[in-house]
Amino acid sequence: MNSEFESEIDIPLSATKVARIIEENSELRLSSVKKLGEGLEFLSFLINETWVIRFPKHVSEELNPVAEKEFSQKLKLSTTIPGIKFIWNHPWGYPETISGYEYLPGISLEHFRAAEVDQDCLGRQLGTVLKELHTMSGVVVTKDSDPLASLRTWVEDLDKHLSRTSHNPLSPSQRTTIRSYFDHYKFDLPSSESVLIHGDLGADHILLNEQKRLSGILDWSNHTRGNRYRDFVGIWRWGGDAFCERVLFHYPIQPSLTEMAFVRVMGLVNCVSRVILVFEQQSDTLRKPAHTLLAERLSEVTKTSPYKPLRG
Repeated sequence: MNSEFESEIDIPLSATKVARIIEENSELRLSSVKKLGEGLEFLSFLINETWVIRFPKHVSEELNPVAEKEFSQKLKLSTTIPGIKFIWNHPWGYPETISGYEYLPGISLEHFRAAEVDQDCLGRQLGTVLKELHTMSGVVVTKDSDPLASLRTWVEDLDKHLSRTSHNPLSPSQRTTIRSYFDHYKFDLPSSESVLIHGDLGADHILLNEQKRLSGILDWSNHTRGNRYRDFVGIWRWGGDAFCERVLFHYPIQPSLTEMAFVRVMGLVNCVSRVILVFEQQSDTLRKPAHTLLAERLSEVTKTSPYKPLRG
């Protein structure tokens, strides 16, 4: 859900183009360039099997890699946080700031189905890390945002978003379920303690090692202060109520019905956004997982209220 003040950067980034931009803006000499992935905000490339360089997809007033670097240096968590090493402001060949960090080996949770991981173990690890993050003090963050404002705008434009998948197999029943679920949401979120949050903790930012244990959390560009349950949205998108329960079992504060409704509705928005993204990227490898997760979450919410108790 990009800000209305952001404009898209329409510059094709081939390996050759990326190599030239990096060599023109740094002392790095490239032996290899490989595209790692594409999210809603960044294109990422692996350089020399050592550095991950991020190219923003939009010109944004909110993008501040310097603040992200300073923030990540202050984090003390029981998992690895990649610290930003490179920041190139006003770089040659690209209209937005480019940043990079040391590559962390592993596979994102996005590439696993729920049955393929030990959800109890991963739930414990994530619950512990979120507790550490949300109770951290002494870290000043000036950026704050209203998640309901962007959510309301996105839902108001739902038909426009769905039309972007006009050639994608979203069935009429799926579209009806999506619309019905959003129509039942009241766009409310109780005021509560504002804590440090990741801000975009999706499965693509949760890294697992060879033993399928949590080994790192990536991309802190959306770090802010806000409602703690924003960091559970991506967790719900990947594993639904069942996995959320496992994480919350190891988390000290349980969500209210209103907070859990926010998690589910935002999680469904993320599911739809991911389907749109992989459709527009024409990514065959990501298309099936994105549709599978959307179908799984829709099966949970069909003919139910966003405000149902987590433990029914």
